[in-house]
Amino acid sequence: MKPVLRASLWLSAVLLCSIASADGLSLKRIPKTGDAFKYTMKVDFEANGVHGTIQATLLEQLTEVDIDGNYTVQQTQIEATGTYDGENFDVPARPPISMTYKPNRQVSGIKGTLVDENAYRVENLATILDPGKLVNVGDIWAADIKADKVLGTKSVRLEYKLVSEEKVGGVDTIKIKGTGKEQESDNSPRNEFTIWLSKTDGSIVQSESKWTNAPFPGITSPVSATIKITRVAA
Repeated sequence: MKPVLRASLWLSAVLLCSIASADGLSLKRIPKTGDAFKYTMKVDFEANGVHGTIQATLLEQLTEVDIDGNYTVQQTQIEATGTYDGENFDVPARPPISMTYKPNRQVSGIKGTLVDENAYRVENLATILDPGKLVNVGDIWAADIKADKVLGTKSVRLEYKLVSEEKVGGVDTIKIKGTGKEQESDNSPRNEFTIWLSKTDGSIVQSESKWTNAPFPGITSPVSATIKITRVAA
């Protein structure tokens, strides 16, 4: 083989390897102050053996991004109604809740009414932590969140699989299936979820979750529930 041809083939191989190594999808959240997203939420739950539903509309506004990449989201309940044991009820309005996240998406602070240790526990069980690297369809990975005595949280094991790339509501998304489970016992809270993230900024476009023994804030007994959240036009 002529030297020039060998060199050309070698260069081609190097370029192909470079392209392959750069291939992949980022799960990094790219927060931008002022971003606002509106969501509908439908909850089917069972508490104390009684079935109920909640339907709500929520507004999330990104209020701050600091120099280290931590970002704060304010969530406002626009409207909400529900049923419990077949009877309709109005869900009381509540002041906005402010949630601060680390650059890897882990919650670090929550401010608002009905904020207790369970608010942090639920957030930890429902998050997609950024693995800090590009991932591809079919990839499987895991992450752990340590217990925090100050916040009252338990250790959590999170497992993920990148399922596909899809368009949801006109938005190009990354579809991820996952589970989150506290590690204390077999009966510890568990969340099985599917989340669609925007390929542009990593924000949530849609999510579906199935909770078992969920420690929802303000509720004294564990709850089983399915929750669907969908982004709509603001």
